[in-house]
Amino acid sequence: MKHYGQACAIARALDVVGERWSLLLVRELTFGPRRYRDLATGLPGIPSNVLAARLKDLQAAGIIARRTLPAPTDVTVYELTGAGRALQPALHELLDWGLRYAPEPAEDDAAQPAWALLGAAGRPTALPAGQTCELRVGPEFFYLSSDAGTLTVRRGPAPDGDAVVTMSADTLYSLVLGHTTVTDAVRHSTVDGDTGIAHRALEPLAAAFTKPAPAR
Repeated sequence: MKHYGQACAIARALDVVGERWSLLLVRELTFGPRRYRDLATGLPGIPSNVLAARLKDLQAAGIIARRTLPAPTDVTVYELTGAGRALQPALHELLDWGLRYAPEPAEDDAAQPAWALLGAAGRPTALPAGQTCELRVGPEFFYLSSDAGTLTVRRGPAPDGDAVVTMSADTLYSLVLGHTTVTDAVRHSTVDGDTGIAHRALEPLAAAFTKPAPAR
């Protein structure tokens, strides 16, 4: 990795995570461990050799770790370490800055359900602690829960979920962009279980990706 050679904490941080694709790799691991092929799918356009190099660099820096899940899966996954999780506030600030100041996405830009949920994670929620909602969007599963009154998002099915919502990607994108309401999104989805819990779990997603007014 290239180094700036500056005795500045910002420069030294960028020595570690400033390479192209590095922070997006951290983004892909925000909601939980992922396999190599999942990371490749989540980063459309990344060459295989670059993905391998970035994973190696971030492991060496202590940002991510590689482990093998126990039998019977025996699948190798990558996950964030404590240092990697400590980058989450910086990613949230970048997300907010991008919504405020970055150019609008092009029509042919890639979109994925997990990216749509990034803006909702951490928002206030009326979902009581201990209640969970599983959100299924195409082949992807997420479970939504609460932690100290804020929404928590993880990859995978919700263990003993109180509600299961099967939603199209278009409906999800319309919801986070503020083009549809939670009520309409639920009406256009399939809900198994407690509909009230589904509403409370999905409420933080509403307009999560609308553009805020620029800060003065």
